[in-house]
Amino acid sequence: MSISDFDVEPRSGSRFGVVLLSIASAIAGVLAIIGWPLPVISSTHGRGRHAWARTSHEVQDWFTHDGWRMSGASWIYGALAVVAAAAVVVLLHPSWSGRRALLIVVVPAGALLVVGPALQWALGVPWSNYGSGSASSTAIGIVATVTCAAVLMVFRRAARRRARRDTDQETLAH
Repeated sequence: MSISDFDVEPRSGSRFGVVLLSIASAIAGVLAIIGWPLPVISSTHGRGRHAWARTSHEVQDWFTHDGWRMSGASWIYGALAVVAAAAVVVLLHPSWSGRRALLIVVVPAGALLVVGPALQWALGVPWSNYGSGSASSTAIGIVATVTCAAVLMVFRRAARRRARRDTDQETLAH
C-alpha cells in the first residue's frame, strides 16, 4: 500500500493559496466599503510633507469625519478584492485555460479601476469627502496606468503568439 491508495479527494488548486487570497479579498473588501485612505507612497507634490506624515494625516481625517466616509480609494481596494476573489475561483478550477483565467481575473478589476475613478472625476465628485483634494489627478493617473498596462499586455501576447507561430513554421520546414 502507498499513500496514493488513501488519497481519494481530487486535487484542485492550492488550499493555502485559496485561504490566503480569500482573507486578502475580505480585507480589501472591508477597506473598500469603509473608504479607508490609500497609503501615500511618495510626496512629489512639493508640499514639503513626507509620505508617512501625509498618510497619517489622511487617516486622522478619516477618523475625525462624522458620517459616511466615501473615498475614491474604494475603487482600488474593490479591484484588489475582486482580483483576489477571482484568483480563488481560478485556483479552484485549474483546468481553465490561461485566457479564460485572465479574463475572469483582469476584466472585472480593470473595469473597477478605470470606470470608477473616471466616472467619479467626470461627475466632479472629490476624491474623498473627509479629506482635501480632487479626483482629477488620481483618476487620470489610474486610468492611464491601467490603459497602458492593458496595451502592453496585448502587445506582449501578440509577440508571444508571433514567436510561437515562427517557431512552429521553422519546425515544419525541417
